[in-house]
Amino acid sequence: MTTTGSALHTSHGGNPVSRFAGDHPGIVKLAKAGWAAKGVVYFIAGVLALLIAARASGWADETAAGGQEEASPAGAIKTIAESGGGTVLVLILAIGMFLYALWRIVTAFLPSGNNDAETWAKRIGYLLSAVLYGSLGLTAVRLAQSEPSSQNGNGQVSDLTARVMENPAGRWLIGIVGVVVIGVGLYRARKGFEQDVNDELDMSAMSPERARWTRRLGAVGEIGRGIAMGLIGFFLVRAAMEYSADEATGVDGALRRMAEETWGVVVVALVGVGFVAYGLFCLSTFTRRRLEAA
Repeated sequence: MTTTGSALHTSHGGNPVSRFAGDHPGIVKLAKAGWAAKGVVYFIAGVLALLIAARASGWADETAAGGQEEASPAGAIKTIAESGGGTVLVLILAIGMFLYALWRIVTAFLPSGNNDAETWAKRIGYLLSAVLYGSLGLTAVRLAQSEPSSQNGNGQVSDLTARVMENPAGRWLIGIVGVVVIGVGLYRARKGFEQDVNDELDMSAMSPERARWTRRLGAVGEIGRGIAMGLIGFFLVRAAMEYSADEATGVDGALRRMAEETWGVVVVALVGVGFVAYGLFCLSTFTRRRLEAA
């Protein structure tokens, strides 16, 4: 069976994933737009992170525009909301975030021939991703409705950590979560170093040169995302060890704390470059995305 514009290679016509893609082409096309929206968010978040590094290193004035914006996906959406024509753009991003969440939900429940621990770990990861980007979509909707944002992502992480640590085993739970987040960050970084970035991506029609640069963009992006996750995990572990919820923070808070150290500015710059690269990677490949079971 051959389906033009299918989200998956069609050489496996009997594959249930291929059948789903062929039977629901509209869902697949809409979900691909979610990748484009994700790319925009990461690109802007990367620029904001680079501004933090530039200000910390003295390359940009303390009053430079964007220097105080939250360098995170949520911060990127807030930045767009505050720009000219922000309402329309934010609503478009909200739709994109919901579409990407839909992609992750569909991927999590696609039938697979494997039911081992790695497969289930991927499914859980996809569902957590759906929750994350769905919440970003809700944030975008609230911003489009001009609802004030009383708290940034850093405060939300600290408050959630404080609530969890009120329970007897909460301190241990935060520590375990921190270790897991560090592990995920290392996994991302390893994928980057190995240029293992073509999951859910059909690169068969790309020229060798474009395929090479696509892998490089994806690799730099994964390394940047891995470092960012590792930093979040580190501060969660430190919060558990010091029994202080204030130590826990989001991406933006982690980057700003790192920027206070001379060597930390380099880390912040690496994350910024990684986010920008990942945003470009998503934007340049969203039309070539394909459904792929865990």
